Parts: sequence; structure tokens; C-alpha cells
Amino acid sequence: MALQSDSADFLELFRKSSKELFSEKFYEAMNSDSFNSSKFYHRCNEISVSNHKDKVITICKKFLRFLEKSTAWNIENSRYDVSILLNYWIYDKLTDIYGDKNDKEISFGFAALQYAWEYHNYNPKNQLYHQKYKPDLNMVNHDDWKKRKELYDYCINYDLIVPLCRSYDQTCMEYYEYIEKKGPLYEEYEKICIPGESKCPHFYEKCRDYNPKSFLSELPCHSKIVANKSAAAKAGTQHHPSGPEQGFGPQTFSMVSTSETSEIGTKVGHSVLGVAPVLLTATALYRYTPVGSWIRKLGGYNSNGVSDMDEFSSYTQESKMCIKIIKMFRLII
Repeated sequence: MALQSDSADFLELFRKSSKELFSEKFYEAMNSDSFNSSKFYHRCNEISVSNHKDKVITICKKFLRFLEKSTAWNIENSRYDVSILLNYWIYDKLTDIYGDKNDKEISFGFAALQYAWEYHNYNPKNQLYHQKYKPDLNMVNHDDWKKRKELYDYCINYDLIVPLCRSYDQTCMEYYEYIEKKGPLYEEYEKICIPGESKCPHFYEKCRDYNPKSFLSELPCHSKIVANKSAAAKAGTQHHPSGPEQGFGPQTFSMVSTSETSEIGTKVGHSVLGVAPVLLTATALYRYTPVGSWIRKLGGYNSNGVSDMDEFSSYTQESKMCIKIIKMFRLII
């Protein structure tokens, strides 16, 4: 669901995003339908595309809304190349309209947005920033664009989540699965990104050191997650019948063995983090560290009871499910 806000300001939408990860906050803000339609109507209505002009106009308005605040993304000092996120967002929206195999229509769509970019009013002193965010089809037009997008999203999210995962067990439990799932991406691009090959993403070198296999086993929650998975798998093996019986089959026990890892993914995205890395880190410290607990106590609020209850619930859900299934099998036997 797109972010809803009374503000049409892109940066304000970004700050108010319900997501935690930088890339997800950016995409949610871009997708928001909150903007002054009349402000960009004239410029976007002049674009020319073969089909679905109304839908491309909507993309155009959201693109120009972003351009208004492009100077806020300090290009020289930022660790994130927001232009890559922007072009992936545009490409994703155009493929939703035309399909990812319709290169001709997608190319027309990018050309239309380049027209809107070319004639967008901006302060001449901001020319460097304006030039940075010109729609660039060549940046994202690859057969494996979805995998490249996933890899880059992970790379810019790494700076926030991995250092915190190394220090705080709660954060580690929340993001372990997200990090683990990037392993196959690195395995694939390690084979492609060798000297003499041109199929490697242009940003890969900046992401090379973030390969999960180089640090996943060192995270503080690694042994706990491995032990929990092993215990769940063992329980499923011990009580698994030779064949499907009275509606119970492999799918039943798959729910048990995967309940923990799926829960990790669903927890992502409840606090608000700002644009700058400093603000991102400060907010994360408030949430995950004793400093945050101390601040909440000063404010007259203590969430220990609630958090303890939530933590206990998260670690007992799987065992309760296992016990329930075992009891049902005992009745059958």
C-alpha cells in the first residue's frame, strides 16, 4: 500500500515512511499518491507516448515531485547513489504498464520522462544535481534487472543493518533471513564479474565486500537460528509418517520448520528513519540499545513488559505448533 500523507513534499514523505530500510523508504515515498496534481499537470501532459499516456503521466508527476528536492541528496558525500534507485523505480513502473519484454514502449516512456526532465524549471546553481537525475534507460535495461535491483537495494541497506546485527541480538534476529537470502545473488554474480566480462553490474565492486558468506556465521544470532532450524527439522523428521495420512503431509511440517525464518521477514519496517546516515543510526540506537530504554524511562514509559512478552511469544510459537501436531498424531496412532 502506498504511503498516505497530507504533505506533497518528497522528503517529508520519505521521513514519514513506515519502512526501515533505506531502499524501501525511498520506493514507498516515490509511490505515494500525495502530490499537487495541478503543479505538474501542464509539463507532464505534454509528454508523448504510444499507449497508456494517463499512467505515464502519473509516473511523470511523481518523478517531478522528486526532482524538486533532488538537491537534498548530497551526491558527493552520500554513500548511496540515489539515481540508481530512481531509475530502477521508473523502469519497474514502466514494465508494470507495458511488460518487461516491450523494449520499444519502455524506451518511449523513458524518452517522455527525459522530456519532462529537460524542461523542468530548476535553479541554475543546482545544475549538477539536476543532471544526476536524468532518466537513463541504459543504467537499468538488462535481462536480469530485477536481480540487479535486489542486489543494489541490499548494498545500500547494508550500512545500517549489518553493523547493528553484529552488536544487538534483536536486530540480528530480525534481519538474518533478509541477509541470508542475498547469498545466491552473490554466487551468481561472482561467476559473471570476472576480468574481461561486460555483464557485471557497474556498481558490483562497491558491493563485493558485502557478501553474506563472509560474515553470516559471525553474527551473534547465527548459532541460535541454526539450532532452532535444526530442532524444528528434527521434530518434523521424528513425527513424519511414511506417507500422507488423514490430511497430514510434508506441507504441515514445512510450516513448522519455516515459521521462525518467515517471522523474521515480517517484522521489518515499523520505525521511522531519516535521510542522513547519522539520523538512521540514531533512530536505530533508540530502538535497539539500552540507551533507548533509558530515554523511554525518563519519559515515563517502560516497554520492558511488552517487549518481554513479545520476545517470549516469538520463541514459543513454533514449540506450541509442534506440540499440537504431535498430540494430533498420537490420537491417530
